[in-house]
Amino acid sequence: MTIMPKEKTPFTIRFSDTQFSPALRVDPDEDAQSIIDTFALITPRPALFITGGAGLMTDDDIQRTREIMNDGIAKFAAIHNLTVIDGGTEAGVMQMIGEARKTHGYHFPLIGCAPYYKVTYPGAEPREGIEATLEDGHSHFVLVNSHEWGGESQMIVKLTRAIAAHQRPMIGVLINGGSIAERDVYYATAIGDNRVPILILDGSGRTADNISTAFKTNRADSQMIRAIIKGGDIRLTPLSEGVPALLKHLSQHFGVG
Repeated sequence: MTIMPKEKTPFTIRFSDTQFSPALRVDPDEDAQSIIDTFALITPRPALFITGGAGLMTDDDIQRTREIMNDGIAKFAAIHNLTVIDGGTEAGVMQMIGEARKTHGYHFPLIGCAPYYKVTYPGAEPREGIEATLEDGHSHFVLVNSHEWGGESQMIVKLTRAIAAHQRPMIGVLINGGSIAERDVYYATAIGDNRVPILILDGSGRTADNISTAFKTNRADSQMIRAIIKGGDIRLTPLSEGVPALLKHLSQHFGVG
């Protein structure tokens, strides 16, 4: 019989006989530093969080996004020792970055942060309301005690800030996305003193294009997007220009050649 993991007690998710990831179940207000200490993560370290998805994208845009995850963010993180944080599930850009890390044998920390009551994984007890499976290319998982998508948003941002620890660069990357991605960006740019810069894949659709359009025109109907534009350090890179444009932005931001 599978035993429900206790809060704040680390456990192991075994995806196969040779592949496993440490995990931790926490409350939404858990201190990010305690999670870092539990996982013995190296800090301060450059940090990047990914938010968004691939909803309503054309096949060509999905392929461009896959290349950006594979040849852009994953490779850059491996070379320059970044820690990457995302939603951790087998969906969209989260699945793409996890597959890239696993396929290439990269060892950079890839932390999946998801609402505990919305996800399942090998050995998990049956629960009502499960809508997604954790992605096995991630190195660590933080499962937030929430019954709703978005209950993990603040934790993604808190972990990014805590890992960079005011001493290393940090950034968020927004690709496509819906209301949860908008919330992630809001917490990063409009809440707290240590604002996280956001690099938007302009032309990737949905929330990314809503925010990029508001940024370019300084007009928005959404109160949350107005707060993002007012408080945020927003940068744009066209999806159509692919990996080279993304790498140029990341190299400048993280101060590498």
